[in-house]
Amino acid sequence: MNASTTFRTDAMPPRGDLPRRIAPGVHDYGSRRWVYTRCSGFARGLAVGVNLSPGGHCDYQCRYCRVPGSPPGQPPGVDALGLAVELEEMLVSIRSGILVGSASGPRLPVEWSRPGQVMLSGEGEPTLCPNFLEVVETLVHIRARGRHPFFRFILETNGSGLERADVREALGHFTVQDEVWLKLDAGTGERFHQISGSREPFERVLSRIADLGRQRSVVLQSLFAAVDGQPPARSEISAYLGCLTRLKDLGAMIHRVQIHSVTRSLKGSGCTHLPLGSLSGIARRVRLEVGLEAEVS
Repeated sequence: MNASTTFRTDAMPPRGDLPRRIAPGVHDYGSRRWVYTRCSGFARGLAVGVNLSPGGHCDYQCRYCRVPGSPPGQPPGVDALGLAVELEEMLVSIRSGILVGSASGPRLPVEWSRPGQVMLSGEGEPTLCPNFLEVVETLVHIRARGRHPFFRFILETNGSGLERADVREALGHFTVQDEVWLKLDAGTGERFHQISGSREPFERVLSRIADLGRQRSVVLQSLFAAVDGQPPARSEISAYLGCLTRLKDLGAMIHRVQIHSVTRSLKGSGCTHLPLGSLSGIARRVRLEVGLEAEVS
């Protein structure tokens, strides 16, 4: 789950010229259950999101995450038909300039009237959705009918589900315009375990990225934060750059790297925001030392 994710709050004041109740990073569901809107720096404006993990189920327990722990048991399936209805309504609403489920019907800026992406994400890990393939097939069908301006799909994932056959089959429905945003928040196993709360070998994480990257271009999302007041060590950043170089050498096609930091982490997590200068410095090294496109948000 993206670190900037926060739960919707009607008490949040408007920011700049953003529409009321759509502050950066906030999931606005209105009266919907699965489909939300969010202002995203990486999406460069309004993003339409599909929540495939409404219960917050996740196999990572990232220290910076806003969701306080994954609930026990297997996640429930998602009503693909109900989700499709909500997405259709949302796309029609945005095209007309009015958000569905907003009591006062706030108008959107003209430049946001044609959203370019639908993000498969949520309050947890989307690939844990037991009917992930059915959902993707349903959404791809909506796009194929051509009733709305073309939009691309973006899957935001920690990558843990990429070894499952149904997830691989679902990604086979993605076009070259669609993207997979994969999490890579560390350069060493020690840092990975410290941040993610996962016990799986770091080499397995890198192997999954390399495997998918040889099949299609991927985007890496890397969050860097100060932990217990300490920023990432220089050696950790160097190791991270080494991982990127290694992935390239293994044939992974990395379209770009997104560098960001925690905004509002869970109380008591010990994770705090890194200054913009530090994030920009990491992005600069990615560009100069690894030769990959990098952006900061």
